[in-house]
Amino acid sequence: MERSSLEKLYREYGLVKISDLDPSIAIDIKYASCDNFTGKVLYSENVGAFCEPELAEAIVNAQKDLKRICPDLSLIVFDAARPISVQKEMYEMVKNTPHERFIANPYTEYRGGFHNYGMAVDLAIVSVDGKLLDFGTEYDSFTETAHSGNEAELVKEGKLSIECYKNRMLLYYITGNNGLLPYAYEWWHYQLQYDESSKTNYKLLEF
Repeated sequence: MERSSLEKLYREYGLVKISDLDPSIAIDIKYASCDNFTGKVLYSENVGAFCEPELAEAIVNAQKDLKRICPDLSLIVFDAARPISVQKEMYEMVKNTPHERFIANPYTEYRGGFHNYGMAVDLAIVSVDGKLLDFGTEYDSFTETAHSGNEAELVKEGKLSIECYKNRMLLYYITGNNGLLPYAYEWWHYQLQYDESSKTNYKLLEF
């Protein structure tokens, strides 16, 4: 791919660039670097974070809520739209391992996960100096501690700190207030109220 071809493809599929709507949102695309569970660069270019327009609007509104509550904090995006070719590479690395359940299968009827349609985003919160708040695990953690919805129990078991609990509750509040729902296995993954059949209303990123 020549320079900017990935961005061109995203735009041709009707996706929007989140930083075009709100440049205050921090962007750190993990799969455009080696800082991810594969340890490999998976994106041909680092062109920022793209997603479908309604989801992008919800993210921008969540940032506004965060800034209203804590002006010195900001959302950060780790991943958003993801080509199906990248999903296949990720899936092959975990196929037939205990981690397979965490990576959407690109070969099923609905082909891949919501990221592969621009329908999902991976979010966290950073401080004014860009430091990631404590969320209890790293991004891409395949552990029970990374699950969403059971934080109170994890605190009781000593697996999460009170600080981490507060940070996750803040993230859940600003996302939930804007219709963004967390994924059960990943505190960082958010999408609107889609189900598998909703994918038929969007285009698979088939490149």
